[in-house]
Order: sequence, then structure tokens, then C-alpha cells
Amino acid sequence: MKVYFNANNRAQVKALKKAGVKNIMLTYKFVGERAKEYANGFENVMLGPGFDSDKDKYHEFLEDWEYDALQYDDHLDPMKNYNNWKEGIDYKENIIPILHGNYLQALSLFKPNYKGDKYALGKAISRTKEDDQLRQLPQNFSYHGLAKGRWVKNRTNMIDSVDSTTWTSGVKGRKTDVWKGQSLLFGDKGKNNRSMIQLACQKNLIYLSKAGLDPKELLSGGIDSLTMAPLALYYMPMLYDLGYYQENFSN
Repeated sequence: MKVYFNANNRAQVKALKKAGVKNIMLTYKFVGERAKEYANGFENVMLGPGFDSDKDKYHEFLEDWEYDALQYDDHLDPMKNYNNWKEGIDYKENIIPILHGNYLQALSLFKPNYKGDKYALGKAISRTKEDDQLRQLPQNFSYHGLAKGRWVKNRTNMIDSVDSTTWTSGVKGRKTDVWKGQSLLFGDKGKNNRSMIQLACQKNLIYLSKAGLDPKELLSGGIDSLTMAPLALYYMPMLYDLGYYQENFSN
């Protein structure tokens, strides 16, 4: 399973490249024309419009976009969502449809006119509904789970890829999960966490090395090290244990 790491600025893109990440998700609303620059150096790139972005500008940008792109979607109105996709294929023929609500019903709208084999799965009524509907989808298509990182740990066989923003938690919340360990807090809230940070670093030295992260820098709580921490302490060891490492990291 591929994990597409969301990145919305130059610092995040730089960190992902340093860690050897293969797959990146970009949001047009935040990166605009810089998407072409940020895409360089990654094996797989997916572009989404972003909530409430300019639909016309997004479609025009897609005319020269060589990587995967998601449709301009509407999760509240199935027909409007479908019509947005129809409008988008005039600019990029293989634009990826997004299924919202009842996945099977939404799929029935697209199937007669869609020539591709990949769909993105968006919002349903609840997580339970999402999981139930996933099992009912036909298996002859490829599916990408939008913000469905939980499907990685569940080893959901129906899903080929997901995207995740939680890897940015180190900077945004000064917090990171640790694979098979306790979550770590940094800064003022985590000033008593020094021994836990040292233990997590010791257990994951191989991944810190792969990410180019010095444990001493992580202990000091610098911004660059906090950006890398979730990759080295959570995503790298998790994806290795689950057998997905080679699909997601090059180092």
C-alpha cells in the first residue's frame, strides 16, 4: 500500500525528500503553480484542489499537469460532484473521480463514462459506514482513501493507497506518535519527556539515520528535527513492519 504524504509548503517538501519519501500529495489551493516544482524528485504525485478553491483556475492548471489529479469535488451533492468531474475531464481526461456518501451509488454514476480504473474514496456518513461500504466495492478497480490513514494499520486489502497529514504533527502540535511506543510531547509540555525521547530514538536509530535526523537535534526540539520526527519514529518503522516500506521510501 502506498502512503501519499501531504505537503503544502517548501519546508515540508524538503523534509519528505530528505527522508526518501516516494509519494506526495499536493493541494492546489495552498501550493498553486509551485505544484510543478514540488513534484520534482518524487515517484508518485497526486494533486487535489483543496476545499473551496477556485474551480476554473484548478481546471486550467490541470491542462499541463502530468501526474495524477483528483476531481474538483462536492461531498454534499452527488450530481453536482459528478458534473464537476465531467467538467474536469475536458481539461485532464484521466482525472480521478471521488466517491462520497454511498460509495456504490456514486460509483454507478461514473462507471458508464469513466475510462480509468482508479477512484478516490471520500466522505461517508461515518467511519463504520466507510468500512462497511469498502467491502462491497468491485475489486476490479484501484481505490485511494482520502485522509484514511487508519486503513494502513488495518491492512485493508481493497485499498491501494491513502494520504496522510498526521506526519506534520511534530511541528503543528509538538507531538508525534511512536510506532509500538508512547506518544511524545516536545517543548514546554514535554520537558519531562527526555528519557522517553532517548528511548524512542534508541529503538529507531536505523530510521533516524535513514531520515538524516540526529537524536541530539530531536532532544533540543528544533523545528527541522520536529518535522522529521513522525517520519522516523512512526511511519518508517510502521510501514516496514507492515511490509509496505519499499513502496513508500527509497532509502
